Amino acid sequence: MTIKAIVCDMDGTLLTSDSLIDPQTLDKLKELQKKGIKLILASGRSYIRLLPDALKLDMEKHGGMVIDVNGTSIYDVSSKKRDRLGMLNSFHINKINEFFSSFNVEIQYSQDDTIYTYLPEEIYTLKKNIRGEMKLPDDYPWMGGMYGWLCDTRDGYPYQHMIRSLQHSPESCNKISIVQDPHYMSFVKETLTKHAFIGDYEFVFSDERKMEITNKNINKGNALKALQEKLNILDDELIVFGDSENDVSMFHGRKYSIAMANALPLAKQSANFHTEDHNHSGVYSMLNKFEQNGLF
Repeated sequence: MTIKAIVCDMDGTLLTSDSLIDPQTLDKLKELQKKGIKLILASGRSYIRLLPDALKLDMEKHGGMVIDVNGTSIYDVSSKKRDRLGMLNSFHINKINEFFSSFNVEIQYSQDDTIYTYLPEEIYTLKKNIRGEMKLPDDYPWMGGMYGWLCDTRDGYPYQHMIRSLQHSPESCNKISIVQDPHYMSFVKETLTKHAFIGDYEFVFSDERKMEITNKNINKGNALKALQEKLNILDDELIVFGDSENDVSMFHGRKYSIAMANALPLAKQSANFHTEDHNHSGVYSMLNKFEQNGLF
């Protein structure tokens, strides 16, 4: 069966550790789009952070699509039309705040171009010391990321607010992220899996430091299914690349599901194929193999 679409996660999959698309992968994806293959980017990032790479890939010329914020919305790069599938309102935010207030964790509330970062006293003091040691300017973001306690994401979230009270949480957001070091996050996950609260929302780890929360049934897999119905693409006509737990819902039922060598254990277990890591052209390598086997 001929492949009609390629679905790529971004961080840890299509992007290297330097947040770049390696040149041969970039060229290959452009080439395949010219042959009529649809390119779909599926990420935990907001579409605003995804657009620069989408434009580098010429997706606006070929009807490329973006599934952003773990399936919260679908964005058409050509028409610039965005269909929202679900957000967290104040009721859900307060409910999530109440549960995680008993943990020593950073809580991030992601909107389209804005992030609110709540820091409890212990984490605030730790970050304040790190910022001082690094001599960072006052306007440097306080939020944590994949690789450490501080992460500058102003390229996609130009408006960043640090809050010290949960009462100052926003009234709505696309997703909530719970952030701490990997050891503590293992404790959070273990506790959560034993609590009935786990059934109320979608909980996925995008990396070892960060767990992301969206409304029930709002995930990449369901957004991809909706997009497939719109584009008339069957499960076996897709190639799906990913590395994290938020990609597992896209792997389910898809024959050509591919986990990167750097993928989290659950993603590797859920994929039918494996390829090299994101720093060694894993996406390009597998696309090349499939092309040689006549799938394109």
